[in-house]
Amino acid sequence: MMNMQKFLSSLVITIFLSSCAVEKKTLTENVGKYVPPNINDTNFKNSVITNKNFDETWTSVIDFVNDSFFKIENLEKGSGLLTLSFGSKEAENFIDCGDFEYTLFFTGEEFKGSYIDYAKSGLLAVLEAKMNINIQKIDNESTKVSINTNYKYSTQHALGYYDPELNQTYSFVSGGYKTIDVINPIKGSIPTRTCKSTNFAENSIFKVVK
Repeated sequence: MMNMQKFLSSLVITIFLSSCAVEKKTLTENVGKYVPPNINDTNFKNSVITNKNFDETWTSVIDFVNDSFFKIENLEKGSGLLTLSFGSKEAENFIDCGDFEYTLFFTGEEFKGSYIDYAKSGLLAVLEAKMNINIQKIDNESTKVSINTNYKYSTQHALGYYDPELNQTYSFVSGGYKTIDVINPIKGSIPTRTCKSTNFAENSIFKVVK
């Protein structure tokens, strides 16, 4: 009986000492994870044919644009051409750059969310988009509307000073995407980042003319 008590006492002490010896793993560098957006889920078509005449279609587009997030850069009704700009605010509506998370070893700071939210504050990211709309008469009762947008999403990897060699830009068009090798990818993440169009801006125009 005495031997059993000694054995149990020794076992309890061993477990206690073992638990004390276990320390929480301390990070020695920043770690993170990046998940790119799905680039295979788009079936974007850059033109539609509407059952409206040219004047009705043109007026519908102009009225909508004047009360929206778009800014008119140029318009030529005679040729059916309209150039718009957008994207300076709420880039997340217009492009998708995947999801991102990180933990900083020095401060313990954590982030988990969209890469755009991270880039907006962490990389001073800016989106510039130019949309070209071509409205052409087919006959007296139908019109073709074509849209092509050029997206330019710029990030700065040198914070506190300007170094053009540490700036990176994603350039792509409506329905497209761009993948680049990112500067100094955080440990644990893949070395590339991808941004694609959500087609939100283009579809907002198409909904008006349909």
